[in-house]
Amino acid sequence: MKLHFVYCALLASALLAATPHAVAQERSTIVYIDGVKYSTHDVARGETLYSLARAYGVTVDDITAANPSLREGLKAGQRIKIPMPAPSKPEKRKRKEFDQHTVAAGETLYSISRKYSISVDALLADNNNIDPAQLPIGAVLYIRRSEVGNTKPQQVEQQIEQHTATMNSVVTGDYAYHVVHAGETAANIAKRFGTTEEYLVLLNRMRSAADIHRGRIIKVPKSPTITVAESVTPQAVPSDSLAGTAPTSKPLVVRQLAAEERAKVSLLLPLGSVEQPSRNYTDFYRGFLMGADDVRRKGYSFDIDLHNTAHSHSRIEQIITDGSLEASNLVVGPVYEDELIPVVRALEGKAVPIVSPLANISNATGATLYRMSPSLDSKYEKVLPLFDGSKRVVFITTEHNDLEFITEVKALLGTTPYEEHRYIYEHPSVIEQREKEREKARAAGLEVDETPSPSDMSPLLQSDRETLFIITADNEIEVDRILAAIASANISLSARSRSVVSFSILGNNRWNRYRNIDRSVLFSNRVIMLSSYHARRDDERIREFDNRFVEAFGQLPSLYAYRGYDAAMLFISALYEGLNTLNEEHTPLQTPYTFTEKGGLNTNTQWVKISYNSNFTITIE
Repeated sequence: MKLHFVYCALLASALLAATPHAVAQERSTIVYIDGVKYSTHDVARGETLYSLARAYGVTVDDITAANPSLREGLKAGQRIKIPMPAPSKPEKRKRKEFDQHTVAAGETLYSISRKYSISVDALLADNNNIDPAQLPIGAVLYIRRSEVGNTKPQQVEQQIEQHTATMNSVVTGDYAYHVVHAGETAANIAKRFGTTEEYLVLLNRMRSAADIHRGRIIKVPKSPTITVAESVTPQAVPSDSLAGTAPTSKPLVVRQLAAEERAKVSLLLPLGSVEQPSRNYTDFYRGFLMGADDVRRKGYSFDIDLHNTAHSHSRIEQIITDGSLEASNLVVGPVYEDELIPVVRALEGKAVPIVSPLANISNATGATLYRMSPSLDSKYEKVLPLFDGSKRVVFITTEHNDLEFITEVKALLGTTPYEEHRYIYEHPSVIEQREKEREKARAAGLEVDETPSPSDMSPLLQSDRETLFIITADNEIEVDRILAAIASANISLSARSRSVVSFSILGNNRWNRYRNIDRSVLFSNRVIMLSSYHARRDDERIREFDNRFVEAFGQLPSLYAYRGYDAAMLFISALYEGLNTLNEEHTPLQTPYTFTEKGGLNTNTQWVKISYNSNFTITIE
């Protein structure tokens, strides 16, 4: 009955949506992933799975099978992939319109495109089931004669970069795609992505690491840079009697325990149920246990009482009223602010440290309340030198902008002048067609409008002042396109021996939530990011923790496990070593913490500055 209702709802929506085949195809780009041909599609408002299935000539099941994220629903702005088994042309017609090319050892889609001066899109459109990341030796490619000689070398480089970015925007596995650049080797690529040469060879089904050539598209593990930003969003404080108003802060002194004393630690987590356990908070608990084990090695003794809050106000009230927290020396949690406030109030005046491990607190206060997520007012301290007036600042805006980010950055600028550039996406085929028309007009001696495409970032990169770009787009697709456009413009200008301004990009910390941005463009664009949490799996401490976690629990840890470990190491140790030590910088794994009294609670002031360098290294500050 439920399935029938959903189907009818989809059908009704489809009847209202405008879904001509041509409209859908206008927003399509062909990609090959694991040997399967897809069209990528940017979902527009009003489109449904049924309307897309009808437009592309596939079934709803075909689309949902290719896009696991659609289990959560179809949303405007999403980029999805749609299986597109293109029919072959009749062989007689192919002999008339196409030449043939047999792939030789060491050849790539990039090198073949350059050899014939033919666009990447044309090669992909005319050759079914040829995966650019797995181009087999001996494969026969069709070369469209009418397209030969129409694409310049720098255009091929741009197309390969853009195509890889598009592939990364829809890939759903534990890997991403990367274009091998001049000077890159298997060794430095493996190091950058936190893996080994052997694993790269295995992942890409290569004979050896020597098969990695410039221009080849290879699979790499998804970004070694793991970030957490706003893992738990602040909850609205309810108006019922349980939440009430935030308690006021009063001066309290927490007694430091003697080394031989046994402490009681209460851990409050929304672990879910046996039928539906929370993976995130189970990981937090496991990480906390590992941190507790390391604290015990210092010679301290304590018990941990775990309470499943189930994200329920009634459960929090029960934990408080039954006296479970009365004898606690330390309380970690709850993780949501609306549940945290009654716990802080219940323990007010008892000099018990209470730790909020994840939430961005906006209402709760308390002299012994500690917030592990860094405060917003210290967010930009480590990037203030970027706004000293010596650099040209350019805002790259789109139709949809993150107004909060713009406000924050303009506050840093003060009276310093800045420029704005409006970015409008144009499909490469549109740009290519316009350039062909211009070439014809030039050949005919006609006046030509040389205004660059609004997608072309080249004019912005030609300046005599070091430049800081601020990308204000508020969605992943636009951010990915702009980053790719800047990288492509840089490559194009350099290929033509044009001077390129020294530049960097200040990234929005919300980008940390994005999972499909091509990470290679972060390095080529020298992106500077701020994050509330940071961990790289090629770091020795993280690698050691991962090995211990896998040995203990049989799976890789998530970011929640790292935060759980940090919470135990910092706060259980502080019971014996003094909470005042938390005013100094501590780095349990890779993220630093320094706590300062601000706004009626003790808050972490350490945001992590992550700099992606053009030599493909990462600097952490």
